[in-house]
Amino acid sequence: MSTVTNFNFKGDFSMKRVMLAGAISLASVVALAGCGTSSENSTNAQTSKDKESGKLPVVRVAYMPDIHGAAPLAIAQKEGYFKQQGIDVQPVKFTSGPPEIDAMAAGQVDIAYIGPGAIFLAAEGKADIVAVDSLNVGDMILANPKSGIKTLADLKGHTIGVPKGTSGEMILNLALKKAGLTPSDVKIVNMDVSSEVSGFVAGHVDAVATWNPYTSEIQKQMPNTVVLATDRTFMPEFTFPQVWTASPSFEKSHSDLVQKFVNALAEANDWRMNHVQQAVSMTASFTGAPAASLQSQAGTTDWLSSSQIRSYMVDGTVDGWMKNLEEQFVQSGTLPKVVNPSTFVNEKYYKNISK
Repeated sequence: MSTVTNFNFKGDFSMKRVMLAGAISLASVVALAGCGTSSENSTNAQTSKDKESGKLPVVRVAYMPDIHGAAPLAIAQKEGYFKQQGIDVQPVKFTSGPPEIDAMAAGQVDIAYIGPGAIFLAAEGKADIVAVDSLNVGDMILANPKSGIKTLADLKGHTIGVPKGTSGEMILNLALKKAGLTPSDVKIVNMDVSSEVSGFVAGHVDAVATWNPYTSEIQKQMPNTVVLATDRTFMPEFTFPQVWTASPSFEKSHSDLVQKFVNALAEANDWRMNHVQQAVSMTASFTGAPAASLQSQAGTTDWLSSSQIRSYMVDGTVDGWMKNLEEQFVQSGTLPKVVNPSTFVNEKYYKNISK
């Protein structure tokens, strides 16, 4: 078996800022927790109160501070799409998918954006995919130029930093398989995504598997970094969708609110696709993330129009993407078995959107 270690690197000013942001995000989540896990009853009660007072029903949405998971929220709020649909969206910031799904299970959020590496959690029944956001081509495996690693096969015996349960782990498993290696042939270090840049640059690990903007920051600080693989290395056999998910319990009791959210999401998606530069600026203001970083992410994304998303969800294309990813998750031991994608991909919300 591979050696898995949990790492957290401290010391530099930027890390303190990231840790502070994480603490603020955690505080926000705790504040939203309310009465604990009885989310369905509390949401029903709140909805009744909202109707009586004339307030818009609240939908709590987990997002990541990037051009994918944050931009639609920033756009929909600024352009008034949520208000037009009659919902009040309360955003909660996270940095990776698994903690979002945990918060959803605890009744702290209703809807969450996740990357392709966390889709196995939806396959496990912990969330339903209600919309595709875009296709990611920004994951990379990078090697420290001092490590002597030149190819994927050279990873054998080396230390690799990766946030478990993310697209970083997903692309790492695909890369190891392509090189004829297994996780037991390398030393895997389970690193928080906020620690990867400082850990890699400091030489604590020989390689990392992560995504933009962290890959761009690494390459900026270490221009000679060796790129071993990207998402495109494994395409078209594998496609890497970024998606929006809903809590199964929230969806059961408030499918009307999920539909309203998806309606607004579709409008924001098309606005972003047609106004990328403006979306970058808007998202930077919304998240506090550097505009240059967001612009870099936009360059490693295959955008899909809402009409394309609707077609792919309805004609089974998305199910095919999910099945291929599930098979990879099973082979890597992340998922116990492949399940029918129709059990966790709900196409009805996009199907209900006008063509």
